[in-house]
Amino acid sequence: MIPKIDEITKEETFISEKFDEPVLYAPARIENLSPCNSLKIVTAFTDCERISTHMIALQEGIENKRFVKGLDVEVILGMTKSSLSQKKHEDICRLIHFLNESRGMPKISCRYICNGPEVHSKIYIWSQPDEKVQILPTIAYCGSLNYTMNAFYKRRETVSRCNPFSAYWYYKNLLPDTIDCFDPIAKDKLRKVVNNSPDAVEEPDNSEKDYLMYDAMQPVATLNVSLLRADGSDTGYGSGINWGIRKNGTKRNRNQAYIPYNHQDKVEGFFPDRVNPDDENCPMFKVITKDFGSFHMRMAQQNNKAIHSVESNSILGEWIRKKIGTPSGGYVTKQMLELYGKTYVTFRKYSDGTYLLDF
Repeated sequence: MIPKIDEITKEETFISEKFDEPVLYAPARIENLSPCNSLKIVTAFTDCERISTHMIALQEGIENKRFVKGLDVEVILGMTKSSLSQKKHEDICRLIHFLNESRGMPKISCRYICNGPEVHSKIYIWSQPDEKVQILPTIAYCGSLNYTMNAFYKRRETVSRCNPFSAYWYYKNLLPDTIDCFDPIAKDKLRKVVNNSPDAVEEPDNSEKDYLMYDAMQPVATLNVSLLRADGSDTGYGSGINWGIRKNGTKRNRNQAYIPYNHQDKVEGFFPDRVNPDDENCPMFKVITKDFGSFHMRMAQQNNKAIHSVESNSILGEWIRKKIGTPSGGYVTKQMLELYGKTYVTFRKYSDGTYLLDF
């Protein structure tokens, strides 16, 4: 049974496993008398998959009316010298950009410690809106739990309830020593910090290593999926790779795209399908690219005739346009794809459910 926020306040004082529900979700559930709508995180390390899966789960909870609307998440990343390579910085910025422009997704920001000593703290502070003080810190946890996939699912960690006002005071006092990841001068400020330091031993940037690791392994199956219409004549207008480009003038991000999963390409069981026919969404799966980080995808639309990126529908479109040298948001034709050398993408499926995506 899911604990309500008042039950958490009374009973949950020390947690050593199954962190997700109490730390990342329970305070925002609408069955609470006064649900929280803001989460502030101080973490030594983070990774894009933890950010991504958290935001997707919150979005789906909002859509299914399990979580309160208007959620926002603010992250302070503390151990920049040890964890923040140039590529990881770029991956974080790209992911947050996609998340924040995706309709219905909670708003998220990330700031780096750039002045003073590094910060190794791990704190999660939920707050409620309050007419008098605007922000009312309500529940907070502190302990060893980094905002990473390893910490939440692989390592032995603990968190305990702590005073939310003290935790919020600590968070506020860190802010003057931070810089927003999108700040134009962030790279200059972090010139000695954003690097490929050999000392990055706790939470290294593994996205490139992950691709190389899987690339050296034998996939359980490989599938080419066309980017063209079912008849192969051209790309779609207002569909497929050009889904965000509409004749009727509907305002969309012009990079919004999906991969058409036409009958001639389909292989039953290659992608995860709905467990029950009445399930609203197919399960999502993780894909890793060689040059655009990792993200999540799922089959969608009637009869599963599309495959799209979950964090934002524009991830695929931007990635493919970057690969073929077409301006961001530009219309993509069959001829452009042929000049590039491919009119299809390739999925390689591995035994643990991970996919490599190549184009």
